[in-house]
Amino acid sequence: MEFKVIDKTPLWNTLSELGKRIFLPDGIFYWSGRAKKEAEIIGTIGSAFGYERDFIDGGSDEWLPCYLKTIKEYSSLNVKFLVPYASIGGLADIREVWKNWITRKSNYTDNKKIELLEKSITKPIVTQGITNGIFLCCSFLLNPGEIIISPNKRWGNYDNIIIKNIGANIKSFNFFKDQKINIQGLKDVIEEVAKKQNKIVVILNFPNNPTGYVPTKTEASDLVEMIKEVQRSIKKPIVVLVDDAYEPYVYNDEVIGKSIFYDLIELEEDVIPIKLDGISKELLAYGGRIGFVTIGLKPKWASSEGDLDNLKAEINNKLEGLNRSTISNANHFYQAVTLKMFEEVGMDRIIEDREKIRLLLQSRYERINEELEKVDNPNISIDPNAGGFFLFVNLDPSKFKASEFADHLLKKYKVGVIPIEKPQNNINGIRIAYCSIDLDKIPEIVSRISSALNDF
Repeated sequence: MEFKVIDKTPLWNTLSELGKRIFLPDGIFYWSGRAKKEAEIIGTIGSAFGYERDFIDGGSDEWLPCYLKTIKEYSSLNVKFLVPYASIGGLADIREVWKNWITRKSNYTDNKKIELLEKSITKPIVTQGITNGIFLCCSFLLNPGEIIISPNKRWGNYDNIIIKNIGANIKSFNFFKDQKINIQGLKDVIEEVAKKQNKIVVILNFPNNPTGYVPTKTEASDLVEMIKEVQRSIKKPIVVLVDDAYEPYVYNDEVIGKSIFYDLIELEEDVIPIKLDGISKELLAYGGRIGFVTIGLKPKWASSEGDLDNLKAEINNKLEGLNRSTISNANHFYQAVTLKMFEEVGMDRIIEDREKIRLLLQSRYERINEELEKVDNPNISIDPNAGGFFLFVNLDPSKFKASEFADHLLKKYKVGVIPIEKPQNNINGIRIAYCSIDLDKIPEIVSRISSALNDF
């Protein structure tokens, strides 16, 4: 494939050497695709096929992928949705449905904004969960030794992916200042990194894991405005990876009710948001491992609609090249199940069914915050939280080591939490996953934590 558009856009300057050289060649899938349309006899598919009657007693005359008879005992879906390979970038229909889902989640009522969004975003690429999506994007963007910016309080697997796997570096900033997001801290780090490399890459996660933080509407507006102004100042492209794993789980009307991706995509500046979402938390299909990567472009980069379409095709080719060379393709079964949910149940019903679970989690969020407010101990503080599955209790490092406290809490009080202890990043505390604690047990767990605090 020729790349005649992407190298003329600011996006090109953000790519890693791998991102620049990767592409999906005209290999097996190209010729298989052509054969499906043009051939009378197909000898391209690397999967065993046959008439069902030839390998299943009492089977039909249908030409199917060969399968073990027992697999049909576990699903009512046709075997065609269970065992074949999916397309490299994902099933065409689920990619289209998820693009429409992204539009729906914008909550836009202004037709011009809807049109801009649909024009600006690529067709989502299906990945093996958001974790794989983060790896794919960071590989696409970062060379070994380059820097990505992330809050000090972040999902620990970012470090595994970025530092240990890719060999890039994470530049941290203190997430909070005076119980608000530290926008100045992020700005300072962006300006510092801009002196060292020709691009800025940031990863943000709202609701945040491990803190449950979601920006207030004012904080979100200030954050987007800062990114806009600093991009104008440094005159280098800023890529913002938006980790939307917990996107729908917001429990407070004062905070933003949708992804910050949408505000970033509206900017005219060279701010490139990349949306990472999927079915694990959003559709409560944790083991399904179906994620999506969607890139926000600037229509002004293309001189025509045709050029914009070509740009999207070039980006998708590169992302599919990364998929092909790592996971090959994502799970067909869960893509098929997700597609059927949207086609047969519909978006409204999905949201309605999920709302019962969101309200269940909201009741736990409210209860655990109420109970923690009652704990009278000067050696702890609770980070601001308004969504997601977790909250974070900071422990005074002069009084406790988080790992020792968690060990004591587990041994003496039979309560399990996740300690996070990173002195170099000013972190010492415990993450509590209230998403998996029954409402009636929340007062007891907080009581046991309070007792454990008093032991030190």
